[in-house]
Amino acid sequence: MDHSRHAVMRAQCRHLSAGLRGMSMLEAATVLVTLAAYWATPVSLLLLLGWAALTLTFIAARILWLQSWDLEDDTDHRQQRRYISLFVLISGLLLGLGGLLLNLQSATPDESLFYAQLTLGCLGIGLGIVALAAYSSHLFTVVSYQALLLTPAFTQLLLTQPDNPALATTLLAIAGFLFLTARYINSTSHRALDLQISNTALIDYLDRARANAEALNEKLAEEICERKEARRRLQEANDRLESMVSERTRALEVANRELTATGERLELALEASNIGLWDWNLNTGSNYHTNFDRLLGYENEYFGNFFGDLKQLVHPDDFPTIRRGMVAHFKGETDRYHAIYRLRHKQGHWCWLEDDGRVVEWDDNGRAIRMIGTRRDITSQREAQEQQRLAATVFENAPEGIFILDRQFRFLAANARFEQITGYREEEMNGKSIADSEHARRHRNLYHTIRVGLRRNGFWEGEITGRRRNGEIFPEWVQISSVLDERQRVIRYVGMISDLTSRKEAEERVRFLSNYDRLTGLPNRTLFRERLHKALTLGRLNRSRVALLMIDLDRFKPINESLGHEIGDRLLKLAADRISQCGPGDESLARVGGDEFALVLDNCGGEPQIGALCQKIINAMKKPFLIDSHELLLGASIGISLFPSTAMDAQPMINQADMAVHQAKRSGGNNYQFYRSGMQVASVEQLALETSLRKAIFKNEFVVHYQPKMDLASNAVSSVEALVRWQHPSMGLLPPSEFIPLAEESGLISAIGELVLERSCRQAHQWHKQGLGNIRVSVNLSAHQFRKGNLADVIDRVLDLTGLPAHLLELELTESLIMEDLEQNIALLERLRSRGIGLSLDDFGTGYSSLSYLKRFPVDTLKIDRSFITDLTQNADDAAITRAIIEMAHSLNMSVVAEGVETAQHLEILRAMGCDGIQGFLISRPVEENKIREMLRDQHNLSPRRML
Repeated sequence: MDHSRHAVMRAQCRHLSAGLRGMSMLEAATVLVTLAAYWATPVSLLLLLGWAALTLTFIAARILWLQSWDLEDDTDHRQQRRYISLFVLISGLLLGLGGLLLNLQSATPDESLFYAQLTLGCLGIGLGIVALAAYSSHLFTVVSYQALLLTPAFTQLLLTQPDNPALATTLLAIAGFLFLTARYINSTSHRALDLQISNTALIDYLDRARANAEALNEKLAEEICERKEARRRLQEANDRLESMVSERTRALEVANRELTATGERLELALEASNIGLWDWNLNTGSNYHTNFDRLLGYENEYFGNFFGDLKQLVHPDDFPTIRRGMVAHFKGETDRYHAIYRLRHKQGHWCWLEDDGRVVEWDDNGRAIRMIGTRRDITSQREAQEQQRLAATVFENAPEGIFILDRQFRFLAANARFEQITGYREEEMNGKSIADSEHARRHRNLYHTIRVGLRRNGFWEGEITGRRRNGEIFPEWVQISSVLDERQRVIRYVGMISDLTSRKEAEERVRFLSNYDRLTGLPNRTLFRERLHKALTLGRLNRSRVALLMIDLDRFKPINESLGHEIGDRLLKLAADRISQCGPGDESLARVGGDEFALVLDNCGGEPQIGALCQKIINAMKKPFLIDSHELLLGASIGISLFPSTAMDAQPMINQADMAVHQAKRSGGNNYQFYRSGMQVASVEQLALETSLRKAIFKNEFVVHYQPKMDLASNAVSSVEALVRWQHPSMGLLPPSEFIPLAEESGLISAIGELVLERSCRQAHQWHKQGLGNIRVSVNLSAHQFRKGNLADVIDRVLDLTGLPAHLLELELTESLIMEDLEQNIALLERLRSRGIGLSLDDFGTGYSSLSYLKRFPVDTLKIDRSFITDLTQNADDAAITRAIIEMAHSLNMSVVAEGVETAQHLEILRAMGCDGIQGFLISRPVEENKIREMLRDQHNLSPRRML
């Protein structure tokens, strides 16, 4: 059916194209005749020529287009028919509109115009009649062409003669006639085309049938002959087939046996090589595995689904690698699928696997439907590779130089550290024998020893002196080991060298530091003892005198605590230099402690000469030390022991010199003392006092006295300072100066401080409960209490135990105490201050802190040291300093208390300066608790001003 329709369409196109060519010629002639007919009429020539040119141009283009057409069987004839119909309609439109426009231009009847119109009408009717034949094969085309060609003319006639029904009837009859004629001709044309096509098809069919019949006859004759021949060959083939089947059966049995054996060998080979096979059906998702139980401990049927079951066990970091490799292979980007990944063994550890496979079946749409491959356990190989990488990394980054030699001791390789140590690059050494080096030629015995050691033991190590590439000699430690093959034959030597230069320097440094002080460079205590023993030995041999001077620096500790250890260290070095300049030489001077030095004088003179040297040292220490912007003053306390006058051995001399130093310090410092026999007794007494001091804590022998402080605004006692005393069983009441230094040296000061703190808080709470007012108690803190690190906890515990409100407790501390560990101590004080505890800076004006530090101290009160108050009325400088301290404290929102106020004149001056409070003998000496209680009771009955 489609073929017939296609043939009709092609015949229509050929008929229409032929008609279009003929009509093009007639239409061109019509345009030219019309141009001639209207040339002499009143019609606008511009319109006439424009219409003629447009129409002729279109006709010419149409003819050219027709010449380019190809009407072969594979052409789209339906599209061609549309184009032909379009060209026909455009021609009808141009001709019909042209006639209408030309007639409308003739407003005035004219004889020439009449004939022109008559000519145009006849031409139009003629074209319409010719079109019946030219376009008869396509009814739409011929009807549309006639309508477009004649409708304008008929319309004009009807418009010019609207009252002429005969004309309308005539025109309608003509139109109907033309339509019916076109329909009839079209139908006839179609029947003719169908008959023509059917005849052509019939003829073609008959030709083919005749040819097929002839061919069949010939083939039938051939087949008859072939059948006879085939029957004969079939019999022969049957005979051969029976023979071949018998042979093939025997061969198949042999092949099956071989195949079975091959399969067994393949299975054994796969098991031996840890390889498993897998076969994946992508349509069903099913998967077949072999050897999986040996690889990963799972049953082969465990992985029924290739991706679903596998994904659960693959390492999360590796599954994307599997997916990417699979997708790339499915897309044809790779010839094979290959992936290396980790999979969890049934026992829980990770195994490295290698998959290799490819798609073996594709469907019609190019999608993979079957894939086979192998799966191999490469865990051992990965571990071996990792070991190799690790070995290479160790080789290249080892802190020691590593080199490899062949059996002839020729260099094969060396690492970067070897080059750093020796200066020789690897490429310079490769292929060269170690025995050919200049160093080996100079030390043949050494290298012979190395060879012998390697042959006997397979190993040699030792320290040798090497030579770098630049000629520098350096100590090195060498280790060489033999590398054996499986038959225990030497195939390589691996060596390692260590540069001992730094080690030797460090050993030398250690030897130096073991005998010398790092800070000052002087001999330390160890070397000092050796030299003292040596001096005493020589003294015994030569019957000469030996003197030992122990030198202790005065005032060094507060400087070190306030200005820091850096300033303290620099000060020690300067002091050591001055002492060295005074003595006989550095070899006799040693640093034996923090601020202690020892000087050994052998073959020395008598006590006058020794005393002169000591005084020289003391005078040197008195001169100021300038460090940065600080002018620092030191003193020296010197103790002397003599051989053979007071001691015969080193240790007794040291003990005697130490006792003499303590005596010099007890004498006020800045002096020297020769050891005397009475010092031994004083030292024993000091030891006994320390023992009693320890017992006093447990026996409750310490008592607390209180010294009141007066508030100058109210002239009333507002607080008291707690001061400890020792009620010794035999020595009576001892002031703090008698036992506090000893308590600090022995470390008992913290226990005493906690005892005073608890008793003072308890007493202040009693006053508060007795209605004697909110009397604040001030307690002094020691450096030891700060250093223990539990001060805040101790204070919290005491306040909780005694019930004293925190704002009724004030802690007094010194500048040097805060400066000892500035940041940590400031943090601690801020923590205490946040609890409401008052903080007071004691002895202000005598410390070393700057004003920049003072503004950081979280203190509430400054206590002016008594040294500024004592001569307040006589010394203008003391008065100016006191005034400045008061004004500065007020500017920092601190209150000021003056210590050591003993006269009314002191009081008036301080009041005039704006001082906030006073403390001193003018009010009261430190007294027992009961006297303070009486004083507080009297405040309620006696005006505060009358107390003064």
